[in-house]
Amino acid sequence: MYDKLIPQPATIRWIRKETRDTSTYAIRLNSTRTVGEYRFRPGQFNMIYLPGVGEAPISISSSPGDRELTHTIRVAGNVTTALSKLSSGDTVGLRGPFGSGWPLEEADGRSLLIIAGGLGIAPLRPVVRLLAKSNHPSKNDQQCPKLSEAPVLLYGAKTPKDVIFRDEFPRYRKFFRVYLTVDKTDPEEYWKGEVGLISSLLGRITLNPLNTVVFMCGPEVMMKCMIRGLLEMGIPEEKIFISMERNMNCGVGTCGHCMFGPTFVCKDGPVFRLTDVARFLAVSEV
Repeated sequence: MYDKLIPQPATIRWIRKETRDTSTYAIRLNSTRTVGEYRFRPGQFNMIYLPGVGEAPISISSSPGDRELTHTIRVAGNVTTALSKLSSGDTVGLRGPFGSGWPLEEADGRSLLIIAGGLGIAPLRPVVRLLAKSNHPSKNDQQCPKLSEAPVLLYGAKTPKDVIFRDEFPRYRKFFRVYLTVDKTDPEEYWKGEVGLISSLLGRITLNPLNTVVFMCGPEVMMKCMIRGLLEMGIPEEKIFISMERNMNCGVGTCGHCMFGPTFVCKDGPVFRLTDVARFLAVSEV
């Protein structure tokens, strides 16, 4: 029986460079039985382990229905630096999945607004891909919510070179209302999207605020700013869900590294309803 607490050997099938410091890794568990027992929900994460180096929590960036299990990783510490030196065919340890997922049932019969900043698109990509597949009758997933209108996707990055999954956004436009922006650009960079903070995109969209559910992930300061804008639009606090990325270590709430108020991001999150964590975010201070 598969035990998600024990690192399982897994092989890197391929690696795709996304930006100068971020790559997507397709990882397959080596045991055929383990592959059959492993299940995850959009928004959950795995712990990726390297012997002699350590392990790191990495969001799953593929959809449950995808052929490959992928993790999109930015170089930011010892473990991710070591991962960046690996190649296809190398072996890592994987345990999980852990944490809460995106509450897709909350979006059923409603409008869905997806907001991502930088690497925050990675844990939201499973939802995006799941919704895109649901538009194909032959691939319809019963777990996918039936939305009242085309979902909206807002994405912001620092520069055009920092846009993750850049080649995928044109395909998403078939199923989503997509708005992209970067903080800054220069004449040497080809960019057709908006230039400015992601908060400026809120003025470009039209939604019924009382019938809208929001899924959001990105830098904490960005999320605080966006929350203020969403509340000003009239979207109820209880319909806003955010994914927090704190210093997770054990994945099961025993080490205390990721305490967020009285909760543990790894065990109680990383996806939270805003009403449960708003007082710890200090939104009014932004």
